[in-house]
Amino acid sequence: MQESPQRTHSFDAFFSELWGVGPFSWQRNLAERVLKSGGASWPEVIELPTGSGKTACLDIAVFALASQGRSPVAGQPVQAPRRVFFVVDRRMIVDEAFDRARKIGTKLQQAKKGVLRSVADNLRIVANGGRHGYEACHPLKAHLLRGGVYRSETWERDPLQPSIIAGTVDQVGSRLLFRSYGRGEGIWPIHAGLIANDSLILLDEAHCALPFLQTLQGVARYRKWAERPLARSFCPVVLSATPPSAGREVKSFVDTSGEGSDPDHLLGKRQLAPKPARLRELKSSESVPKVLSTCAEQLVMSGLNAVVVFANRVSIAREAYGALSTNSGLETILLTGRMRGFDKENQARRLREFELYSSQSAERRSSRPVVVIATQTLEVGADLDFDGLVTECASLDALRQRFGRLNRMGRGIKCRAEILLPQATSKKEDPVYGHALRSTAEWLRKSQIEGEIDFGIAALAASVAASDVSCLNKPALDAPVMLPAHVDCWGQTNPQPKPSPEVSIFLHGPEDRPADVQVCWRADLDLGDPGHSDDAKRILELCPPSSPELMPVPFKFFKRWLSAGESETGVNDESADIEGVDPSAASETGESTRQVMCWHGLRGPELRSANDIRPGEVIVIPTEFSIDSSPLGDLPSDSPRDMGDRAHVRMRAKAMLRLHPRIIDEWPDDMLAQEKELAANLLSDLGLRHREGPEEVAQETADVLKSLANSELNEEWRWLADSAMALDNEYSTTDKLSKALRVVGESLVLAGNKRNPDLAESPEYSGEFSDERDETASATAHPNGRPVLLRTHLPGVAEFARKHAVGCGLSDELVKALELAGRLHDLGKADPRFQSLLRGGSPWWGGDLLAKSAQFCRNREARTAAGYPSGGRHELLSVRLAESAPDMLPQDEDLRALVLHLVASHHGFCRPFAPVVFDEDSIEVNCDLVEGYEMHWKGPTQLERIDSGVSERFWNLTRKYGWWELAWIEALLRTADWRRSAWEENHNAE
Repeated sequence: MQESPQRTHSFDAFFSELWGVGPFSWQRNLAERVLKSGGASWPEVIELPTGSGKTACLDIAVFALASQGRSPVAGQPVQAPRRVFFVVDRRMIVDEAFDRARKIGTKLQQAKKGVLRSVADNLRIVANGGRHGYEACHPLKAHLLRGGVYRSETWERDPLQPSIIAGTVDQVGSRLLFRSYGRGEGIWPIHAGLIANDSLILLDEAHCALPFLQTLQGVARYRKWAERPLARSFCPVVLSATPPSAGREVKSFVDTSGEGSDPDHLLGKRQLAPKPARLRELKSSESVPKVLSTCAEQLVMSGLNAVVVFANRVSIAREAYGALSTNSGLETILLTGRMRGFDKENQARRLREFELYSSQSAERRSSRPVVVIATQTLEVGADLDFDGLVTECASLDALRQRFGRLNRMGRGIKCRAEILLPQATSKKEDPVYGHALRSTAEWLRKSQIEGEIDFGIAALAASVAASDVSCLNKPALDAPVMLPAHVDCWGQTNPQPKPSPEVSIFLHGPEDRPADVQVCWRADLDLGDPGHSDDAKRILELCPPSSPELMPVPFKFFKRWLSAGESETGVNDESADIEGVDPSAASETGESTRQVMCWHGLRGPELRSANDIRPGEVIVIPTEFSIDSSPLGDLPSDSPRDMGDRAHVRMRAKAMLRLHPRIIDEWPDDMLAQEKELAANLLSDLGLRHREGPEEVAQETADVLKSLANSELNEEWRWLADSAMALDNEYSTTDKLSKALRVVGESLVLAGNKRNPDLAESPEYSGEFSDERDETASATAHPNGRPVLLRTHLPGVAEFARKHAVGCGLSDELVKALELAGRLHDLGKADPRFQSLLRGGSPWWGGDLLAKSAQFCRNREARTAAGYPSGGRHELLSVRLAESAPDMLPQDEDLRALVLHLVASHHGFCRPFAPVVFDEDSIEVNCDLVEGYEMHWKGPTQLERIDSGVSERFWNLTRKYGWWELAWIEALLRTADWRRSAWEENHNAE
C-alpha cells in the first residue's frame, strides 16, 4: 500500500504530475484548507475571477478523497465526498468538465509510480471499502449526465466508487429532488440518495443558477431534520467571479496571494491584460447577423486570426454563421448547445486543429484565419483563447464571461473586440436579460473613453467598483421557499402523489422554463402506418438511444416544431442557448397527427404525439419526416442523421449493425459503393426470403460483413468496419449468424453479445443490469447461460450490502440490518408460480429455487399461464415470509422496521404504499433459505391494505433517518443487488 498523500507539498507534486505545471497559490491554499478538515468541509463560495483555473477544484477534491485512503482500513468512515458533481447550465461546458475528469481518471489508472500512483492506490482502497483486492478497482471514474439513456447512469452502480459526474442543473437537480428527468420512478430514490450523501456539488458560475443554489441550501438544511442523522458529507459549493449572496451570509474563499496583480506571474498576466472593446451602435435598418459577420471579417482583416462571435439567440448565430461561411478566405465553426455528442467531438477536433484551446494559444501558428460563432454556450468556463471578439450587448455579468475567452492566457498580443449596442431609444425588454441589457448598454456608453472600454479583468473590476452595477446583471429569479411539505411529496416516489410540486421552478425559478428534451434520429422507424409501430418498438429495444447521438432541444420549441403542419419547412428558433430557457416558444400546440417515439429506459419505447410529450424525455424522430429537422439543432450536412449503431458501439463496446434502405442511403458513396449494392440486394424482399431460406440470408449477411470489414474508411466511419469485423468473428458460421439475425419489417438487425474493448474509446463498463422490471431483474442475458440459484444469489447480495455499509462507515447495527435485508430480499421468488416463470412457463415440482434464468417468461400470456398474478411483486411475499420468522429479524423495533422496509422497497415500490395486486389463489409457500429458520406464507400478501404497516414503516423511518438518508440506505442495498447480478452475468455463475 502506498503512503497516503496527506501533506500540502504533495498536492503540488500531484498537480504537477497531472498537468506538467505547478498549482497557483490559491489552489494550494484551498487544498490545505480542505485537507485540514479531512476533505469534509469546503467553503460555500469560491470567489475567483474568470481565467483563474476554477476547475482545479476537481483536482483538489480528488486529492482530498485520496488523503482518506487509510480510513476504511482502520475501520473509520471516509469523511471526504466520494462523488463530485460539476454542475453548470451551459451544455458545452459540461462536456469540457467531463473531459478534464476523464483525463484525471485515465492518468491515475495508468500511473505506475510517484504521487499519482499513491493517489490512485488510495482511491482504489476507498473504492473497495478498505478490503483486500483493491488493486482491481478503478481509482476514479468520470461520468456525463445526459438523462435516461445508457451510460448516463453508470455513476449510480457503486456507492463506494470515487467519481466525478458532470451534468446540467436540470439533470443533477431533478435527481436530487426525487424526480429524475427521463427515468422511471423506481430509480428516483437511488439518485436522490446518492447525490445528497457522500457528495460535493460544485456549481459553476452560480449567478446563472441562483434558484438551484437556493434549493441546494434548502436540501442542506433539511438533511439535518432527522432523529438519527447519519452525518454523511453534502457540500454545495459556488464557483463564481460574481457569486450571488442567496440571501444569507456564507463562508467564502478568495485569493489573497497577490499573484493576480503581479505582472510577472502567469495569473497576473491573465488578469492585467488589456482587452479594449469598441462600442458600435446598431441602426434600425441593420441586420444583427450581418453586422456580427461584417465586424468579424474586419477583425480578421486587421490581422487577428482567431475570432469569436457571440450571439444572444440561436437563430442569430446560425444566420451569422451562414453569412461568414460564404467567405472563402475564412474557416468557420458554429458552436451551440444544440449539437449531438458526435458532432461536438468533430467541432472540438477542429478547434484543436486551429489551436484555439488555451493550452495551444501561446504556440499558435495557424496561418488560415478562423471565426467561431457561438451562443451563450461558450460563456462559462470554455477553455478557449481568441485574439478577437465580437458580441451582441448582453447583461454585464454575461459580457464579463464572454470576454473571459478573449486573450484568456494574457498573451502579449494586441487583441480587439467590438460590442454591438442596441439603439439608445429602444425601450424593449429583452426576454432573456430583461432590463439589464438596456441598462448595461447605457452604462457602457457612459463609461467609454473615446468610444472604447477596457474589458480586461483588473480594469473592468476597477470600473465596476466605482459604480453601482447591481442593475446591470441578469435578473436573478428566486426559487420558491422549499417547505417540508414539498419534500414530503417528493419523497413519495412510488406511488407518486397527485398533484406533486413541479421541480423545475426549484431549479430555474418561477418563470416558465421547463427542461429540455433529448432528441435523436433513426432511419428505420416507420411511424406513418400505425401497424408498423410495434416493429419500430422492437427495433428500438434492440438498439436503444445512447448519449453520443442525443441533442438537447427546448421542450416547448420541440412541441411547436412537432405540431407544425407538413407544409411548413421550418420553425424559426428565437430562443437563447441556456438550459431550460425558451422564452419565444408558445405554450399551446396545434393539432397534429405526427408521432415520435419516447424512450423510457428499461420501460421501453412509447408512441407519443406533441401534446403527450413531457420535459426531460428522450425522443426518437424518424428521418422520413417531411418536415425539416434543421431548426431543432445544428446538424452538419455531411453527417448522417441516424447515428444509432455508432453510439451503441461506442457506449456498450458491443458490435451493432442495422440494415435498412434509408440507413444504407446515408453511407458515403465514395467509400462504400460496393457495400451499398450488396446490402441493397440483401434487403430486397427480405422478409419473404428470410422466412423461406434463413441460411441464404445469413450467407448474404456474412458477405456484407466481410466487405465492410475490408473497406477503406476514414476516421468518422472507421467504426463501421471495426463493428462488421467484430460481428463476422463472433458469428463465424452460417448457423451462428442465422440464429443471431433479427428481421423486423424492412430492417435486419445484428447485435453482438461479446464485449470488445477495441470497439469503444475506453468505455468504463459496469454491467447493464437494473431492477426496474422483473424482465431485467430476473432474466439472465446469456441465452445459453446457467440459471442463478437463490441459495447463491441471496448471500452474494448480502455480502455486497455488507461491503457497502462497512465501506460507508455505518454503525455495526446498520451493517447487520443491510446484510440481513440482502439475505431476505428475494425470498418471494420461492412462489411456485414465479419459479414456473423462471422455467419458461413449465410447472415447478420442486428442486433448487432459482433467482434468475434465461428462460424467464417475458410476455403476459406466459405469466397468465403460469398463474402469476398481473402486476405481482415478489418482494411483497419476501416481506411476509420474513415476518413469519420473527426470531430471525432484529429485536430492536426500529432496525426490524428498517429491514422489512428495505426488502419491500428494493425494486422501488412501497414508498409509501405497496402496489395493489389482485391474487385470488391461495398458494402456500415454504422456504428455509436462511439457515436455522423455516418461513411460511399462504395466500395473497394483502400488503396494499392501509393497516399492513408498509406506509407507517416508511414514514417512521423517514422521520428517523431523513428523506435523503433513507433513500441512500435503500441505494446501498439496491446497488448491492445490481452489482451481484452484474457479477453473475459476467461469470455466468450458479
